[in-house]
Amino acid sequence: MIKALGPTWVKLGQVLSTRTELLPEAYTDALATLQDDVGPLPQEEILAVLAAELGEDWERHLASFEAVPLATASIAQVHGAVLSDGSEVVFKVQRPRIGRVIRADLSILHVLAERLQIEFPEMASVDVHDVVREFEQTILAELDFEQEARNQGRVADNFADVGYVRVPTVIGSLSTKRVLCMERLHGVKIREARAAGHDMQRVGDHFLTAAYDMLFVHGYFHGDLHPGNVLVLEDDVIGLLDFGMMGRLTQQMKTDVIFIIFALQRGDYRTIARIAYEIGIKSRRVDYRAVERDTVQIMETYWAGVSIKDMRIGPFVLELSRLAAGHGARIPSDYTMFFKALMTTEGLAKSLIHEVDPLDAAAPYVERLVRERFELERLQSDLLYQGLTLNALLQRLPVSLAQLLDDVDGQRLTIGVREVPDPDREAAREQRVDRMQATALACTCLVCGTWMFGQEPLWIAGVPVLTTVLYTAGLLFTGVAIGRRRWRPFER
Repeated sequence: MIKALGPTWVKLGQVLSTRTELLPEAYTDALATLQDDVGPLPQEEILAVLAAELGEDWERHLASFEAVPLATASIAQVHGAVLSDGSEVVFKVQRPRIGRVIRADLSILHVLAERLQIEFPEMASVDVHDVVREFEQTILAELDFEQEARNQGRVADNFADVGYVRVPTVIGSLSTKRVLCMERLHGVKIREARAAGHDMQRVGDHFLTAAYDMLFVHGYFHGDLHPGNVLVLEDDVIGLLDFGMMGRLTQQMKTDVIFIIFALQRGDYRTIARIAYEIGIKSRRVDYRAVERDTVQIMETYWAGVSIKDMRIGPFVLELSRLAAGHGARIPSDYTMFFKALMTTEGLAKSLIHEVDPLDAAAPYVERLVRERFELERLQSDLLYQGLTLNALLQRLPVSLAQLLDDVDGQRLTIGVREVPDPDREAAREQRVDRMQATALACTCLVCGTWMFGQEPLWIAGVPVLTTVLYTAGLLFTGVAIGRRRWRPFER
């Protein structure tokens, strides 16, 4: 059904598959399998895009162009070609009018997000607007092939001295915002490597090393490293494709990951709860004690021992994300994207390459992070930074304190107080108002009915009609007044 809605909704499903704090695991797993393969466009439309982007004489750069696409997707399709100098390349060509369709869908998503926040106030802790804005940024970046070319070039530079990883070289002179020309890699998809006769032990070692280098060493990682974006080339070299979605591991994120690992080793649930509390984006007051209590339960589920090799870090931190959301805090998307990438790498290796253990391969990287965090040079750098920050604060303190005292002396000091409404108290207050209204109407009807009984002008079969109607209405309002259901007669 999602596929039938179009590329925007497929991409939204793929992005939501990384937001495990919003959706149950069964849903995120299903969304992660979404692929946006579609039928090919007529050749005339593709040639028209190439001519519009590269000029009417774009074919003078080529010796040949393959009309049958190598791959098709909802945003772009890929065609093979040979340049005039004999170099084999591929053209990734954006579909005509796809940008207009996606922007129209984004407008609909913003309206839906607005209605969701109004109709379901309990979703306030999720901040649907933030999810839509994050998705908008992601999909618009994928429409910009120049940005993808920059991403691809940066990853290629990171692996420039590595022989077992290949990233296609971008041909800048034949690339624009809607057309991406790059070196053609000849190989098989990683899921077909075993059948093609590759040494799966080497393939697994190369793949995990490449993935963990991006995650833990470079701090700039592929955000969508599913099997369709990984090729196995000659001599078991790994080829990486599609760099539209990238993530970053900042220095602070590295520190948080290290502290989480240390806390797991010691069984220190308080440190883990504190980290989850500190990095969370809070939409309301968070019950810290409840966070600690739930953290213990999660640790008992995912922590199997003191060895780094036995830790299930990815699932554990994603479960922490769900915990935080349940208490009114959101884990920043950078964190969830990182741990989702970690889990995707682990899942691909376990499902396709049984010869390698992703946990064993990850252990040296984690140990390296720990060493780097606590090496003397890093500690000295942190101390210098904290000292400079404290010095700047102390320099501002005399002036700020003098201004504060002047405001106090001149009676200009004001304190703003904003009352945060309690939903339960608001609901109870509205229920009391409802009951008071119903009671007043009931009394009015019963009094009027009693008064009318002696002056009833309309009798049918010996029954006073108006008095009966007023008594009936009074009894109905009495039932509303003593009932528990909300009564809002003047609201639609």
